[in-house]
Amino acid sequence: MSPKFTTMEAPEISSDIQRLLPDQGSFELQNDGPGKVHDWHRHSLDEELFVISGEVLLFWTDQGEYREKKCPKGTWITLSAGTVHGSLAAADGAVYMIRPQDGRTAQTTFLSPDEHPHPTPALT
Repeated sequence: MSPKFTTMEAPEISSDIQRLLPDQGSFELQNDGPGKVHDWHRHSLDEELFVISGEVLLFWTDQGEYREKKCPKGTWITLSAGTVHGSLAAADGAVYMIRPQDGRTAQTTFLSPDEHPHPTPALT
């Protein structure tokens, strides 16, 4: 089977978006619907997130202690490799950029439910 090609006008990339890009490599643009949960997991690389719209509740453990923070539009989050964490999109959802270290693809490891260090938050 051969690839299919279509030509269309490409949108302009604003300078605001360009400054979010890694120097080399890729990033992910995540669109989470209301209440979307990314359950407890960790990454093999450092990771940065930037909330473009909506709000995300980031939850994590720090030396075995549960922490959480509401991250509205404009919040820049930096996570070290190995940080056990998860996220919950707010009632209006969230769009955010994920930029792994050096634009590389991180290995993501999700914890099994019996390994969760704390119950996963839910929308209230």
